[in-house]
Amino acid sequence: MGAPLVTPAIVLRAVSYGESDRVVTLLGRDTGKVSAMARGARRSQRRFGGGLGLGASGEATLRPRGEAELWGFERFEIGEGRLGLGQDLGRTAHAGYVCELVDRLCAPGQAEPGAFARLEAFLGLLESRGASAARLRAFELGLLRDLGFGPTFSACAACGEPELDGATTRFSPERGGVLCEGCSARGLLVTPETRQALETLGRVPLAEADGLAFDREVQVACRGLVGELLAQHLAAPLKSLAFLQKLGA
Repeated sequence: MGAPLVTPAIVLRAVSYGESDRVVTLLGRDTGKVSAMARGARRSQRRFGGGLGLGASGEATLRPRGEAELWGFERFEIGEGRLGLGQDLGRTAHAGYVCELVDRLCAPGQAEPGAFARLEAFLGLLESRGASAARLRAFELGLLRDLGFGPTFSACAACGEPELDGATTRFSPERGGVLCEGCSARGLLVTPETRQALETLGRVPLAEADGLAFDREVQVACRGLVGELLAQHLAAPLKSLAFLQKLGA
């Protein structure tokens, strides 16, 4: 077994294993996504402090096990338990969704400090302010950018044509952005208002996203287009998405 490694980490998922253990998926700032076995986690308040709930963050002591997929999880010094994420259905739905999205998009063992910071900030705002559709869109688009999949809305994703103001463009999830009329006769139509909203959401800080206001038609269009974009990078639909969509309806 390797030497222990201490890193700030966020709990993405925790599953009971046997009578007293838990298999925990963490996003570590220094380790990236890691799955680890927490022996006795369901009994030990001293080592884990009851802090393995969804979205909890703190300092994790992990031990790699050579080529084994599961690391050892020795201790979790809780920083933010985030019990407030269970205050209402909106908070719960958004927390479950973003944690599953990060789990599915981040490659194992690859440090993603930008994604870590974004998730930490989002969960903090979600707990303190409640759920926000605009903040969720900003998180999704920012996460894609952090992971190198950032979409293009300010120019044509094919030819780079920047003069799109006032034009109705088409959206291509496969090309990762909008296309000018000369590059595509097919694809999802995007109004200038929706394209501008997506461009704004893609660059606004999470803390400022709550102040954005869009027409309902634009909100629905943004949600659908970002969903199409995310689907290009997911092997299967997210389990949490059905609950989130039902709640939105």
